[in-house]
Amino acid sequence: MHALLRYLICFTCFTPLISGVYGQDSTKKKGRVGSLIKDVYHSFLAREAKGADSTFFQRSEESYQPFAGKVIRRVVVRNLSFGENVNDTASNIISALTRTADRLQTNTKDWVIKNMLFVKKGQLLDPYRLADNERFLRDQNFIKDARIVVRLVTEDSVDVYVRLRDVFSWGAEVNASGIKDFTLSVYDANFMGMGQRLELTALYDRTRSPAVGPQVKYRKASIGGSFINIEAAYTTIDKGVSLGTENERAYYLKLDRPLYTPNAHFAGGLEASWNQSTNVFNKDTLFNNYKYQLGDVWLGYNIGVYKQKREGGLDNRSRCFIALRYFDQHFIQPPKLDTFDVRYVNKRYVLGQFTWYKINFYRTNYIYGFGRTEDIPVGMVRKITIGPAQTDSARRLYAGWEYTHYLIDSRKNYWNYTFALGTNYYRKEWQDNSAFLNISWFSRLFEFTRFKIRQSASFNYAGIYNHRLYEPLYINNEFGLERFNTDSVRALHRYSAGFESTLYTRWSILGFKIGFFTFGRTTWMTPENTGAWRGGFFPALGGGIRTRNENLIFGTIEARFTWFPRTLYDVNNITLRVSSNLRLKFSGSFIQPPSFAAIR
Repeated sequence: MHALLRYLICFTCFTPLISGVYGQDSTKKKGRVGSLIKDVYHSFLAREAKGADSTFFQRSEESYQPFAGKVIRRVVVRNLSFGENVNDTASNIISALTRTADRLQTNTKDWVIKNMLFVKKGQLLDPYRLADNERFLRDQNFIKDARIVVRLVTEDSVDVYVRLRDVFSWGAEVNASGIKDFTLSVYDANFMGMGQRLELTALYDRTRSPAVGPQVKYRKASIGGSFINIEAAYTTIDKGVSLGTENERAYYLKLDRPLYTPNAHFAGGLEASWNQSTNVFNKDTLFNNYKYQLGDVWLGYNIGVYKQKREGGLDNRSRCFIALRYFDQHFIQPPKLDTFDVRYVNKRYVLGQFTWYKINFYRTNYIYGFGRTEDIPVGMVRKITIGPAQTDSARRLYAGWEYTHYLIDSRKNYWNYTFALGTNYYRKEWQDNSAFLNISWFSRLFEFTRFKIRQSASFNYAGIYNHRLYEPLYINNEFGLERFNTDSVRALHRYSAGFESTLYTRWSILGFKIGFFTFGRTTWMTPENTGAWRGGFFPALGGGIRTRNENLIFGTIEARFTWFPRTLYDVNNITLRVSSNLRLKFSGSFIQPPSFAAIR
C-alpha cells in the first residue's frame, strides 16, 4: 500500500511537467509521449541482463595504490544525470523518464560537493584518504553512488575526477493503522540542491484533541565545509526524543561532526531538547503530566594521525581515539507515580572513553541493498569506558569494555561479532553487571542466470546480573523477536538465534527491484530468580517480499508474514505487516559518542 501511494505521488508530480515539456509540437509530442509510454511499459517488464550490476569484494583503496604519492593537479566534479552510470559515463541511457526526472530534480550544487571533499589540489595522493572520501560521499542519503577516478597526467601528477549520481530526493510517506488515523510526511532530502533536508509531517487522529498534529524538521549536511551537520525540529506527535509512554511536544537541536576519516582530528556532537507530555487523548487520573530537559555534549580527539606506521606506502590504519561525554536529563516537573519507574527520574553521567581501532573498508553490494555500492568495515574496534553515573539519588561508578571485530574469510563470507561487559560500583557492591554477545554471518553471494542468493545467520546473548536500576531486557527488538508487540515479556537473560535467506531477482517494476526472503528465529527469555532452563521459549517463522528503487530517496519497502507458534497476552499468532522507508545499510561512522556497553 505504501509503495502504491508513492507511485501515485511520483506519477502525479511527473505528469504536469511532462505535458508542459512536450506540448510545443503535436508531432514531437506524439513521439515523445509514445517514448514515455514505451519506457514505462519496458520498466514494468524489465529484467536485468546478467552482469548488469557487479558483484564484488574489493578493498576500497586498492584501485588508487598505483598513484600513491603523486601530485594532484586538479579535482574535477561531475554530477551525472539519472541515465548515467558512475562506473562508465559512456553508458548514458537516454529515455523520456530520465529526461523528466532530470528536469524535476535539482542536482547537488558543485560547491556543496566540494565542501564534502577532503582531497585538495596540490596534495600528494593518499589512496586511503581518497577511498575514505568516496565512502563519505556515498554515505550521504541524497547521493545514490559515487566514484573517484584518477587519471595519470605526467609521470608525477594526476587529475582526480569525482563522479556521483543523486537520488530523486523528493519523497512522501503515508502510514495508516486504520481509517481513524494516519500520518503523512512529505520531504525533500536535497532541498534546492544544497545538501539540506526539509520535512513536513502531519498526523490525523480522530481520537486526539486537536485531531491534527504537525511536525517540522530541517537538516543541513557539512555546514560551510566544516563536516558539521545540523538538525532542528519541532514536533507535537511524539517523533523526537521521548522517554515515557505519553505523547510529547518537543523542540530539539542537534549538531554532530562524525569522524569521517581516520585522518580527521576531531569528532563531537551536541544535542539539546525540551519536552512536555500532552494530554491529547483526554485521560483523567491515568495521564502522566511531566516536563523535562535533555542536554548531551561530547568531544573526541584522534591520536595517531601524524604517527602512522607506514611500510611501502601503506597505512596500517591503526589509531587511538579519546573522548569525553556529558549527559544530563532533568525533570522540571516529574510525574506523580505510585511506584518507582527508572524512565521518569533524573539522570546525569560523565563518561570518558579510550578507543583503539583498526578499520579498512571493502566495496561490495547485495548485502543490504539491491545492487548499489555498499561500504562494509573490516577490522576491529576496542573500547574502554569509565565515569560517574547518577540515576535519581544513586551515584555509581561505571566501567565498561567492548570489542567488535569484522572480517572476511577465504570463502568471502562476512563475519561480525561484538562482545561487551559493563558494571556499576556502589557502596562496595558491583551492581547491574551486564554481558552482551552478538555474532552475525553473511554468506558469499551466489549468482545464477536469473537470480542471486545470499544467506545470513546470527546469535546473541544479553544478561544482567545483580539487577538494581537497569530496565529489564525486552523481547520486541532486533535482538529478540521484532513485531512481537508486547512489553510484558521481560527478563534478565535473553538468548536469540536466527537465519535469513534472501533471493534477489532481476525483475524490476518502474525501477523497483524485487527480492524475496524467508527467515526463522527463536528467543529464550529467562525472568529474574529462575534458572536458564525455566524461561520462556518463543519461536517465529516467516517470509516476504522486499522492493527498492535505488534512484529514489526513501528506503526499502517490505511486506513481511510472520507466524508465532507461541504467543502471550494479545499478540496475534500470525501477522502481516508492510513497512516502508527501511534503512538497511552499514553505518559509515565507526566512532560513536562514549556510552554504556551494549546490552539492548
